[in-house]
Amino acid sequence: MEQTHLPMSHDPLLVMASFLIAIFAAYAALAIINRLRQTSVNKNWLWLGAVTFGLGVWAMNFTAMTALQLGVLVAYDPLLTLISVLFAIVGAAAAFQVVSQPKVGFKEILTSGFFLGAGIGTMHYVGMFAMRLNAQLSFDPLLVVASVLVAVALGTFVIWTLISPAFSRVPFRHLLTAVIAGSAIPFMHYTAMLAARFTSTGSEQTHSMVASGGLLSLNVFLLFAVAILGLPLFLTSLFEASTEVAQEAEA
Repeated sequence: MEQTHLPMSHDPLLVMASFLIAIFAAYAALAIINRLRQTSVNKNWLWLGAVTFGLGVWAMNFTAMTALQLGVLVAYDPLLTLISVLFAIVGAAAAFQVVSQPKVGFKEILTSGFFLGAGIGTMHYVGMFAMRLNAQLSFDPLLVVASVLVAVALGTFVIWTLISPAFSRVPFRHLLTAVIAGSAIPFMHYTAMLAARFTSTGSEQTHSMVASGGLLSLNVFLLFAVAILGLPLFLTSLFEASTEVAQEAEA
């Protein structure tokens, strides 16, 4: 019997929202990395940044998952859904720890990028296995490998963008850097989605777990949490940026 793969499409508004969420998460990460590279800063900032960034990336990932349209009801296992965020947080914490030193070289950037990409990639696939729907989920092995390599490469690019002195004299460099880095993060998700195959089972089973609408509501709640955690970082970063501009003008 020939297997029928479900056609996949995405809601463009939710796709756009996923990019905006990632940009905000990247801005918070930038502010945290800048603070961590100051030797007098308490290391509790590392976990604050990792949680803020991890929740932001998790919200981005599942906003993108909610944007996925398969033509069938999709629900999510609550435990696996919540476990997936831990990988994003731990990956971010490891990545930020590596680049928290005043002097960072290529080796540190590559290692940090690996942790960041591995954390986000693992979060994505755990989130995929949390899906409950009337279809069988499978993956193209070559595309899975490609998506992991893309995740690590983009993770390295994100870290390099966040700490590179190349943007040091660019106006509004923090915002520009966050836009560049934040735009790269969702590509990890959408590349990984190319590896997924949903095969119809023909059954009419109804899943009673967290449905897509409820997941979207959870995303909104997490966005508020990220905003509460990230807003002080955002305002502090803006203040520091304006102070730097004033000092450069006086010089």
